[in-house]
Amino acid sequence: MTRNSTQRRKDAKNTKKISLFSLRLCAFALNFLALCSLSPPLYSVTVDLREPTFSEGVLTTEKGGVISAPNLRVQARKICYTRKEVEGQQIVYLEAEKDIILEFGEYIFVGKRLEYDFQEKRGILYDGRTAAEPWFLGGEEIHLCPDGSYTIHHGFATTSENYKTDWQIETEEAKLTDGRLFSARNVKFRYFSLPLFWMPSFCMNLDTIFDSPFRYTVRTGGTQGPRVGLTYEVFSWKRLKSLLLLDYRIKKGLGGGFELHYKSPNRKELFHSINYIAQDTTRFDQKKRTRYRLQGTYSNLLDCDRSSILLTYDKLSDKDMATDYNDKDLRLDTARRTQLDLRRQENDWILTFLARIRVNSFQTVKQQLPTLSGSLRPFEIGRTGIISDNRCKLSYLELEHTDKQADDDDFNSPRYELSNKLYRPFQWGHINFTPEVGTVAIYYGNNSDKFDRWMTIGLFEFEANTNLHRLYGNCKNVISPYLRYKYFTHPSTSPDGHFIFDIDDGWYFINSLRFGLNNNLYTKTSNGCIYRKIYTDIYAFAFIDSDKIPNTVPKVYAKVVYNFTPFLRSTTLSAWDTKRNMLDHINTRLEWSINPDIAISAEYRHRSPYDWRKVDHTNFILDSFRNVDKLRESTLSDQRDTLLLNFFYRFHLNWALGLQSRSGWNRFEEEPNYNEYQVDLFGSFRSAWHLRLSYRHREDDDRFIINLSVGLKRPDSSYGKCLVPCIEF
Repeated sequence: MTRNSTQRRKDAKNTKKISLFSLRLCAFALNFLALCSLSPPLYSVTVDLREPTFSEGVLTTEKGGVISAPNLRVQARKICYTRKEVEGQQIVYLEAEKDIILEFGEYIFVGKRLEYDFQEKRGILYDGRTAAEPWFLGGEEIHLCPDGSYTIHHGFATTSENYKTDWQIETEEAKLTDGRLFSARNVKFRYFSLPLFWMPSFCMNLDTIFDSPFRYTVRTGGTQGPRVGLTYEVFSWKRLKSLLLLDYRIKKGLGGGFELHYKSPNRKELFHSINYIAQDTTRFDQKKRTRYRLQGTYSNLLDCDRSSILLTYDKLSDKDMATDYNDKDLRLDTARRTQLDLRRQENDWILTFLARIRVNSFQTVKQQLPTLSGSLRPFEIGRTGIISDNRCKLSYLELEHTDKQADDDDFNSPRYELSNKLYRPFQWGHINFTPEVGTVAIYYGNNSDKFDRWMTIGLFEFEANTNLHRLYGNCKNVISPYLRYKYFTHPSTSPDGHFIFDIDDGWYFINSLRFGLNNNLYTKTSNGCIYRKIYTDIYAFAFIDSDKIPNTVPKVYAKVVYNFTPFLRSTTLSAWDTKRNMLDHINTRLEWSINPDIAISAEYRHRSPYDWRKVDHTNFILDSFRNVDKLRESTLSDQRDTLLLNFFYRFHLNWALGLQSRSGWNRFEEEPNYNEYQVDLFGSFRSAWHLRLSYRHREDDDRFIINLSVGLKRPDSSYGKCLVPCIEF
């Protein structure tokens, strides 16, 4: 009995404890639920704390927890969450410290202390940091705004991953909106503790780090003396970007300018401009004078891409300014065209408007004032299978020569052109035939004798080809023999009887036959890719009834491309002069990527005295009209030998060596031989800093160049490799 009584007393005591705990728990829950019911649904907050304590509407823990709300999530070790009503005013407030991870909209922060008002949807994060790839941003105070943006006070922005950054943009106040738009005031750029420059305000798109927004250049040596240059972005907002250019030559003075770049959200409207001016000299003239470059390009696609606008202009102070402005390697830059090109395309016709003017006196330009071109969609005549192609062009042209030539050499004329071509492709067995017949009529409103002229010419062409193939395991060999006969009648007006503005006016009698053999070897690799192993095209032209081309087959041509491996390629273009039994011209190039760190290329070019400078080497109207001896004595003779070399070696993950050279000899009219080269050392260090050391030797100039820039490699946006590389087809 005694034992049972003792057990009953223990059970009653435990029941009392459980009842007291249950009452306290219910009171706590009812009190907290009552507080929660006072808050409007807009500010619903989920609280998940570890071992919390509750007192007068305040939940506190030092064991860690998570608080979530729309567009907000806070994780911290020490949390104090207040939810109560004071004098009729609802208070929903959060204070957090230690190991804070804050998710605010699309941003993620870390910091030391957080204060956040759920009613106002505002907060302050102290000693906070965040990232907007590839940038890291932070500051003493980060103010969280209701619109999802945030403002940084006494902050920084950098691409350095170290806690102690090697470089950074320091700001008194900065704001990030739309994820990538960064604006700041009282901005200082520092490298370690060294201040580089200061700006009162600064705006940029964070993606511009991929375009090297800060660049420093130091050049020494050469005929122009030492030069220090600075390029940095002063403005980059949404789709508009502006760069400031500053140059200083110790002996010459100050130069500067700015660049503007714009790209519409749909990437159809683009604008780029360069505006630069300096007191400077050229490599060939040491007289100090004002030099400038005003260059721009505007393009746009309208009306579902049916209409297009392309405007380009390039005004330079002298012919060497284009090369001096870029000044990156051994390449020679030239002035671009100044013109407006409008194009409209419909289902059945295309109309273009082109206006081109000369703005640089050192250029020879065919001015088009303007030219209106139209073409109809080729159509079938009845059910004959004959296709009709019709085009017209209306122009007023003026050829302006350089200022070194007399004004009498300039000429102008209205020019109206009509052309029609009829062709019908058909097949006989495995052979494809395409005969063509057409005519071209051109009216010139002026000539050297101040009379108008009509030029008409008849055209006849005939093409035949076939394809033969055979499979060899994973390889396919395709052989395509072909021939193309071309006959142009004598024009109604000789080329000497009207103005020649360009190749479009070069019509003359020709009777030729092109015949050749095209060979392709395709192979399929183990990973399913297809590439062309060998490509050859061997052909010749036979001329009939031509008094200016004495040999029936004057030259034999060949183009050979051999891909030894996917990383080793050889390309050769050549012609053999059958009359003089000599090599007319050859271009042979070897490209080899030895491994991911080493690549070389070498190219040899040879031109005989009887190889002419022509835009189209398969156009022989010039050869049919002009005497060979006169062409040999003119500047059209392209006699020369050239050797081009390029070498790249990455000897370290962040360091590489580059070499390019250009040598020339056997030049026309005993022009001097030359040997030019450039050696580059490329380095990347300290996150986004890039260094380039260059030594350049030219015929008339030697210089040493130091380039320092900030930038990152743009992420690869490709989604996969094409199984049939475009470079092959």
